[in-house]
Amino acid sequence: MSTHPFIFSPRTAIMVVFWSFGAAIGALSGSMPSIMRNSGIDSETMGFGLMISTLLTVGGMAVGGQLARFSTNRTMLLCLLPSFAVLLFAYLASQSLLWFYLAIIPMGLVFGLTDIFMNAEATAIEHDMQRPVFTAFHGCVSLGVASIAIVSSFMSTMIGTWATGLLAAVFFSIAWGFVYLNIKPRSLIGGRTARMRSLPNRLPLILLGIAAGLIIAGETAALLWSAKLLDELAPSLAAIAGLGAAFYGACNAAIRFPGDALRARFGDVPLMIGSLLVAIAGFTGLGFTTSFAAGVTAFAMVGLGTAVLIPCTFAMAAAFVPENRPGALSFVSLLTIVPRTLSPWFFGVAAAGLGIGAAFGLVAVALAVALGLLFILSRVGPST
Repeated sequence: MSTHPFIFSPRTAIMVVFWSFGAAIGALSGSMPSIMRNSGIDSETMGFGLMISTLLTVGGMAVGGQLARFSTNRTMLLCLLPSFAVLLFAYLASQSLLWFYLAIIPMGLVFGLTDIFMNAEATAIEHDMQRPVFTAFHGCVSLGVASIAIVSSFMSTMIGTWATGLLAAVFFSIAWGFVYLNIKPRSLIGGRTARMRSLPNRLPLILLGIAAGLIIAGETAALLWSAKLLDELAPSLAAIAGLGAAFYGACNAAIRFPGDALRARFGDVPLMIGSLLVAIAGFTGLGFTTSFAAGVTAFAMVGLGTAVLIPCTFAMAAAFVPENRPGALSFVSLLTIVPRTLSPWFFGVAAAGLGIGAAFGLVAVALAVALGLLFILSRVGPST
């Protein structure tokens, strides 16, 4: 083990966890049209299911800070990764409306808890290394999305969604092994300085949280509805409808891996403002696209624009409260609850009534609001 310090290191272990997390998102995205057909549900019903699941996701992230007072990141990840694998398989294999709801709702809770604890460990590793590496972890998520989205749409169409679920379970098993072998338990959080109410000024975190909610709502829409849009634009290309999410993820990764250097050069808030302008342009393009190729191109632009937004948000929040990184992330996550929870349902309703393209155009408007909040944050002062 000592001869391969990079392979057998905490950093690599969490990179594998992030990659498997992205692979799960890619599986969800590429399989979405097949899941809807198998379960007999329409866009509005899917949107409602995603809204309930997202409510549990945000709830899981919100309570993560409290759980961190009693359990380490390592213990939580070792429990959550196999749970995620089982629930994801159940969701992908759903064959009815009831099955769909019984799978997607608890999966949302596990999704949120996994998100908070893998990010908490990643920020702790960045602190240990004393240099920016956090954005690269999120680059692994993007690689997972890019590599599995197109595979997922092909497998789900040609073999069955259950095959995609088995593939995702293999990835989670590998991630579990890396965590078990390479992540050491950290000290449990405690003391008054670790409590969010002891902060002298929470305004930067509040602005970050609201903006993050709008941004994540846009990311979720792009990832989960991309295949459905492309499937409608070109039904004959259903087997490669995951190409939109694949290009989104690839462009995400292309920016995220050098993203830490960009953070060091430009600063988190200026980088986020420039990125949001690109993302808004991409979503606006999706609102008007009428061709498969143009849709894939627009998703690629959205991937470029959203790449560093959430990594920068989490890094700033964690740096603001180094004594309780999970608590800071939970506080920010709690503030995302309204846009993250309601947006899937609103998107589904808009998609059913106006068309999926028009629904994506509305996402551009939401991101314009997030842009305004970041301008305010730049005046108030970032939390870093």
